[in-house]
Amino acid sequence: MTPLALLSSLTQRHMRLTLVNGPHRTRIYDRPGLSLPGEEQARLRADVTALAYKVEPRGALDYGVFLDDPEIWANIVLTLVYDRKSKELIGFNALRWIDLQDPAIDAPVLHLGLAMVDPDAQGRGVSWILYGLTVVLLFLRGGLRPLRITSVSQVPAVVGRVAQSFTDVYPDGKRARPRFRHLRIARGVMRNHRAAFGVGADAWFEEDGFVIRNAYTGGSDAMKKAFDEASHHRDGYINDLCRETLDYARGDDILQVGQMDLPTARQYLLKEVPRDSRKAVLFAGAFSIVQTWAVPIASWLDSRRSWDGLRPARKADHV
Repeated sequence: MTPLALLSSLTQRHMRLTLVNGPHRTRIYDRPGLSLPGEEQARLRADVTALAYKVEPRGALDYGVFLDDPEIWANIVLTLVYDRKSKELIGFNALRWIDLQDPAIDAPVLHLGLAMVDPDAQGRGVSWILYGLTVVLLFLRGGLRPLRITSVSQVPAVVGRVAQSFTDVYPDGKRARPRFRHLRIARGVMRNHRAAFGVGADAWFEEDGFVIRNAYTGGSDAMKKAFDEASHHRDGYINDLCRETLDYARGDDILQVGQMDLPTARQYLLKEVPRDSRKAVLFAGAFSIVQTWAVPIASWLDSRRSWDGLRPARKADHV
């Protein structure tokens, strides 16, 4: 990377990163609707839609990243994993920034969204990328400030992964009651943002257990599974939680609320990231941290560009 290209990358307002790790090339786009031209957005949308049809051939998915909606693409974080030899897309994750507009929740919440892996690529070391890497990098770029997350799923393996990969999670199969912060985030998400994860207006939320009843009527219909079809977790109590709490025939989901913090990020780097990929991930993490101060510095040095809240000085300011 040339010094000019490096400086350009450092001063990007939204993260845009390419990471080469072993047989994979990973690309991460934070808010691609604000940083990519329309034709490139259309190409990415076609790629993820084609993979989704391969993973879920039972029907179309009609929500989130699959829609040509500027508001959605301005608020997603798209992680794409390619095979380096074939250059084909073998997995993706579409996260979603959610602004609750709640004075008690002073930063956007990151919804973990939809992750899919090509059936032919199962077991090829893709899951650690899709289920943690991007969240860790966004946490680092946020200056190590705790990053609140939400997740919606009926799949025990996913529910268990969220419960064990993040901190302060409810429900996790062990905690008896949610904190008030959990309730506030859950209420805000269900009140104004249920369409972000394909939940229709006719679904209802039960605060006792954080269960979304009749969840698969808002464009995510093809994702509904029977309990025996869903991937189970290695810990039986997670499977019991899902089986006893959810009505799979109707199509229920568990809404989980938690956060990424420094101990959680450290645990991810030590336990989830393969040894041969740690250098690349650590470099990407250091790059993300540098960006947290590079953007403000660039805003002061470049008086020709407006950076929204980080505006360059004007002559009138000194009058």
